[in-house]
Amino acid sequence: MPRLLGALRQLERALTRLELGVALLAFAAMLALSLADIVGRNLLHATVPAGDVVLRHLVLWVALPGAALAAAAGRHLHLDPANLAAWPRWRRLSAIPVNLVAAVVCTFLARAAWAFWLDEWRHPSGQAWLAWLSLILPAAFALLTLHFLLRAVLARDVKTP
Repeated sequence: MPRLLGALRQLERALTRLELGVALLAFAAMLALSLADIVGRNLLHATVPAGDVVLRHLVLWVALPGAALAAAAGRHLHLDPANLAAWPRWRRLSAIPVNLVAAVVCTFLARAAWAFWLDEWRHPSGQAWLAWLSLILPAAFALLTLHFLLRAVLARDVKTP
């Protein structure tokens, strides 16, 4: 059992490194595209084709891995009124069911996002490559599900504020 918990902790560390890398790359791409768009508008009187659409998608590529990172660190938004004034021991005990419920909710959101993505892929609205940028939605909710499941299994590691 300790080897399994160690492997799960390693998995979570690897996922957080991957998510941080994706978020940083997306942020760098946002900065570069914004700068190119500003320079293009002011100096060349032209814009980057579909630059604003790509920027909107890149915001999701920064925010959603950030949400997964927050969930992994236990720093996500808690809407759990029972834990607001609870003792640290109660928070540790309630972490398992709360994280499992969050995992179930994220599973439903991942399934809905996957269905949305498949529909976008099957019926492209002119620019099929945009569907690839939308893939972050089901992927991020699947990662959130995994993080909440890991938090439920590793509940003794839950940090209390």
